Amino acid sequence: MLVDCGPCIMPALARTGIKPEEIDAILVTHLHGDHIGGLPMLLLDYQFRSRRKRPLLIIGSAQCAARLEALTRLMFKEVTRERRRFPVIYQTIAPGDEVRLRGGIDVRAYRMKHAKKEPSLGYRIESAGHVVAITGDTNWCQSIAQMSQGADLLLTDCTYFDLAISIHLSYTRLLRHESEIGAQRVVLTHVGDELLKNRAKVRRRHHIAEDGEQFVI
Repeated sequence: MLVDCGPCIMPALARTGIKPEEIDAILVTHLHGDHIGGLPMLLLDYQFRSRRKRPLLIIGSAQCAARLEALTRLMFKEVTRERRRFPVIYQTIAPGDEVRLRGGIDVRAYRMKHAKKEPSLGYRIESAGHVVAITGDTNWCQSIAQMSQGADLLLTDCTYFDLAISIHLSYTRLLRHESEIGAQRVVLTHVGDELLKNRAKVRRRHHIAEDGEQFVI
């Protein structure tokens, strides 16, 4: 399973040794380019290199299918819907919805606080008694507290150290709500330069994610 598909997806997969064809499903948090810009490249790989035949499931908001198909058509007409050798199945999910995927993976969607005109979703993913919660881009909202309860791992937006803007979370604001977070481990993602410059002030129990990093739960 892949959560979002940014522009650097192909080299990122290559660095980690994950083969693109191993991905069965993609969860899309929202439709900004840094989260979906790599999908046409992934589809291109499936069409011409790995020559995928089995379906690819993409789960996201109601706008997801139209936006991703339009982006693909603009970038690579060779992999538009009518030319693909493999099916892409879009499934709409809304805040509060739950879906069960193959292999007994349960996914629940949460409303996050990011884009104003389009849905932004976070996901709580549970499999074999283990739980990973992923916020996607967001400022602090009660959904973070809810989705993190009993989670083994929370991957949360933490773009800034103390800069306050409406669409991303800062570390100082995260600290103000730390008692509400119920995850065993907290990993900071979508990290910006301001936070990195203040890395020494980040507490040891909060981990700044590195590209290609792996976590065992």
